[in-house]
Amino acid sequence: MKGLQFASRRGVGVLAGGFLAAALMAGSALAHSFLVEATPSSKDHVATSPKTIKLRFGGGVEPKYSKLTVENADGKVLGEGSIGTPEKPRELSMDSPELTPGKYVVRYRVLSVDGHVVEGNYEFTVDPK
Repeated sequence: MKGLQFASRRGVGVLAGGFLAAALMAGSALAHSFLVEATPSSKDHVATSPKTIKLRFGGGVEPKYSKLTVENADGKVLGEGSIGTPEKPRELSMDSPELTPGKYVVRYRVLSVDGHVVEGNYEFTVDPK
């Protein structure tokens, strides 16, 4: 009976350790700077070419080591940049090139302040007048 109690305690310890490891990994994943808002937003249809592309992330980002690009439907890069301000550490923006009617892709590659790189993209459309 004593051996069974020891085995049960050991099993509980192993389970507790596994739960702790999973919680720590989930916590670090949640700290990454995932995209939470964009202007223009994903699948958005805008009447005119936007003056600025602005992205807001779930955590702080390092503008110096981050990049936003706007590409046309053929993948040609039309503009790039990453402007950030200390008073808004979760936002990056870039001046948008003059865009004619059509579909565009915004790509981002950002360095989170926690040291992780996050990449992604989304599309928006400039509608004909």
